Amino acid sequence: MERKSDVILAIERMPQWVFLSILFLFQLIFIPQGLDFADEGFFMTFYQQIFNDPESVTYAFMYWFAGVLGGSLYALFPEDGLLLMRFAGVLIIVLTAAFVCRILKPYLPLWTIRVGVAMSVLYIFDDVPSLYYNNVSALLYVGGIGLLLKGIRAENSKGWIIGAGMIFALNAFTRIPNVLGVVFVLIILYEAWIFRKGIKWAVCTAAYFLTGYFSALLLVFLCMWRVGHLHPFFTCLDWIFHIGQSSEASHNIYSMFRTTVRQYLEIGFTGLFFAFWGICFFYLIRRFRNKTFIRIVAIFAFLVLASFLYFYGALYLLYFLSLATVLFLLWKEPSSIKTVALAAGMLLVIQPLGSDGAVDLVGRFSMFLTLPLVVAYSEKEVRELSVSRGISNRILRKTGSILLILFVCLSVQRHVSYTYFDQGSRFKKIYSVDHLFLRGIYTSQKRASVSQEVLSALDRYVSEGDYTLIYDNSPMLHYLTQTKPYAYNPWLYLYDKDLLQEALSRAGRERQALPVVVLQKFKGLWIDWPDGYSDDYMANDANKGKNLLINRFLHKNKYLKIWTNGYYEIWLPKYEK
Repeated sequence: MERKSDVILAIERMPQWVFLSILFLFQLIFIPQGLDFADEGFFMTFYQQIFNDPESVTYAFMYWFAGVLGGSLYALFPEDGLLLMRFAGVLIIVLTAAFVCRILKPYLPLWTIRVGVAMSVLYIFDDVPSLYYNNVSALLYVGGIGLLLKGIRAENSKGWIIGAGMIFALNAFTRIPNVLGVVFVLIILYEAWIFRKGIKWAVCTAAYFLTGYFSALLLVFLCMWRVGHLHPFFTCLDWIFHIGQSSEASHNIYSMFRTTVRQYLEIGFTGLFFAFWGICFFYLIRRFRNKTFIRIVAIFAFLVLASFLYFYGALYLLYFLSLATVLFLLWKEPSSIKTVALAAGMLLVIQPLGSDGAVDLVGRFSMFLTLPLVVAYSEKEVRELSVSRGISNRILRKTGSILLILFVCLSVQRHVSYTYFDQGSRFKKIYSVDHLFLRGIYTSQKRASVSQEVLSALDRYVSEGDYTLIYDNSPMLHYLTQTKPYAYNPWLYLYDKDLLQEALSRAGRERQALPVVVLQKFKGLWIDWPDGYSDDYMANDANKGKNLLINRFLHKNKYLKIWTNGYYEIWLPKYEK
């Protein structure tokens, strides 16, 4: 038996609470920096209004359960702001990591689990740092898979299987595309097939799973009815079906399908590049035994791969390795690991579906279970290749260690130089905005200055509980001013033209007063805003239909521009000037 290295022994001997604490503290260091007015503003407004005025945030009800979690936290600690939600987001990631360690412990060496989990956390962390639907989805997916794997191999399995079904159902309300989680019932059928457990076992076990699933659906709808959330939820579902067919919407089915296909082609290209890199590297060091030559080849190969990953990113490579490892395990390995591999592979493929960014946005949350498998089986996979024959274990392990170090270095560099939708070095994010909800949050000097100006101006024109119309990528202003979205959606960018027109017409019938209107003169989705602003943003052809509707709304109701700082404008109806 081969002796384990000192590093591996240190990783395995580390108490679990120490390992999880390291993951927690690493993330905690970074959460005070970065100020995103788009995504984070969207769900922070949702949390603020879900129990106060749920109709005003109807569009966000596709993330209902995440809203309930965030809304409950907001209700308990209303003045703790973004920092509290980011702290909660870190806890969710660490809890997910703990579940992964528990699930994989019977199947993999402990050190491979911990290294894989740490890689997952490293790569996830340049996403939105707060509690929100993607990290909650990952937690529930992993939790549901854990209960399912426990149940199909336990003697008294009924409770575990029913519980798994309930978790998957609850996850469908965290993010509507998660309704696809019901297909994890196939894990039961696969387990029955590879272990020959019989049709009766498969049917009964699947029935328990579906009983839990549909029971949870019923319980959630009862809860929604009790708290007055059914109407906005079903209105939101109707909008989702409309968006799926709209050519203008970013979440239409064709656009999402095209994005997913393009990304898988890029994953394939990345895999081919990596395979070509590996074949050339192993061929040269096997063909030429001169140590000096091998060192030169290794340095050159390292620089080529580092450059590729620096400019192109590591996500697609990790996805390729994850998919390749799952296929390898399903093809080559013993039955005991096959079901785990299938569950991990299904999570990898299913979770990103239904997102306009697909793998780019959601895929990083889908690798919690696959990356430990990659770490555990990568050497064995390489050994199956003819090009690696004759290469010593020592060289293979050194290569793996160098690749791991490269990944860690690039991830840390990414964290230092980037925060979500807030471009630039963290060393320059040392400026704060004087606001109760933004205590402990730091951004660039220019973003802090522009944010402070518009918030100070809005203080003169809006009060808590007012309806405001904020167009189109600054929903954070709703949250910071504690105002309600006039058009039933904090983030009007997400509407297509037809939905925006419908929402404005409905609001005109249901709202007694016209709202204060805030317009931005820059594309708030740019990671470097307020740079890149445009004097004629409202004439932008890319958003022409919705811009025309907003301009028509202002003209029809005789609005006057009463304030601007060059980046934002505040408009009031003429009679309220």
